[in-house]
Amino acid sequence: MKKVAAAALIAAIAAPLAAQEQMTRTSCQESYQRAADLVSPNDATVGLQIQFTRVTPDGWCQFLGTDPGFDTAPFASFDWRLEDSARWTRDGVPPLAVEVRIDGFTPEDTPPNGQTAIPSLSIEATLRQDPDAGMVILERAVVTNDFGDVLSVSGVFERVFLSSPSMMQVSMGSATFKAGLLSMTLGGEIENPFGFRGEVNVTGTPKSQSEAAFDAITRLPDGLMNDASRAELMAFSADLPKPVGTLEVSVASERGLGLMQVGSAMYSGFTSVMDEGTMSNEMEIMFDGLTVDANWSPAAQVAD
Repeated sequence: MKKVAAAALIAAIAAPLAAQEQMTRTSCQESYQRAADLVSPNDATVGLQIQFTRVTPDGWCQFLGTDPGFDTAPFASFDWRLEDSARWTRDGVPPLAVEVRIDGFTPEDTPPNGQTAIPSLSIEATLRQDPDAGMVILERAVVTNDFGDVLSVSGVFERVFLSSPSMMQVSMGSATFKAGLLSMTLGGEIENPFGFRGEVNVTGTPKSQSEAAFDAITRLPDGLMNDASRAELMAFSADLPKPVGTLEVSVASERGLGLMQVGSAMYSGFTSVMDEGTMSNEMEIMFDGLTVDANWSPAAQVAD
């Protein structure tokens, strides 16, 4: 039921985007220059990269990984477009919406010994803001790989005000997470199918990952999820390291989860669990008012 509520919230807020403007080569170059000035102001290759900016027939800005200046780029193509790009290029505040699509993305990390190399990924994402409501909505972020695995994420963030640089600074302390949905459809061909950075070091039987996941789930505080959802996560964990099926997880925060408190709480919680085997007070406070709903649907051949 909570998953339905979270989905309804995201669907209600994520109204269809206004007709996207057709990006021009000039608006593409100006928007990229503005981003480069913030991220890498002294990068000498930016001027070269901008020269090779192109516009696709459907009005997206595009770079290719084979373009000069992108010799080490981990993608085959990178496309983007903005809604109300003048907000960004002229006023220096985020546009109303950003859409991105990336093909042939290859994670840089080398897989551990014995694991299959991570396949190239395709990524599509739409991020939109509602200035009047002070919301940022991740309408969709979809990652697929060559094996047919699919990861989909959406979410709503409140108290985010991006009308000026000063308001953006304020939002760094006020932004909260309200609701989110995650879905993974996995074929079980490889471990870590989406190239997530970092790894949990486990030893022993092939089911060591399952055992580690079981342990983590049992440490989650009561009230975070009902028994049915906890059982679903346990069933998913039992199929690690190469589950086959679809996992759906929804998360909702009654009061809004402050993003600034998440980092410190997670660090304190991780340290507490590792050192003492117990959940820290910071983690319990962070989880208070947070609800999780999960559903694991194994593929037919696995269920049989």
